[in-house]
Amino acid sequence: MATHEYVLLFDRDCGICSAMSRWIRAFDVQGRIRLSTIQSSRELLREIPDGSLLDAFHMVSPRGEVTTGGDAVPTLIEALPMGAGLGRIVRGSRGLMSRVHAFYGFLTRFRDRLVCRVDFAATSEGSVH
Repeated sequence: MATHEYVLLFDRDCGICSAMSRWIRAFDVQGRIRLSTIQSSRELLREIPDGSLLDAFHMVSPRGEVTTGGDAVPTLIEALPMGAGLGRIVRGSRGLMSRVHAFYGFLTRFRDRLVCRVDFAATSEGSVH
């Protein structure tokens, strides 16, 4: 499915994903990336199995190509101002991509523990997780 923009799809319940989306919004000064939650944009991810949808973030290119997780990092870089050349370099380098995948794997293993989450039900008791 072709779009007229890049689309970054993230899990709205993931603290790291939400923080990343705020960072992307701040750096996307040209407004080339539409941010959306995976939960509200299932139609863009038809080829991703339901059981894998929330395992990673996804990028949809203007040509409609979907990349996921570490493979989506070069697409994300390309969408940012002055990132097109860098995205191609990262995508074309096995060494860089192996580092991207390793770091992405680290983040996904610890994503629930790396970002402070507020338990809104417990905030009336003053508890923050």
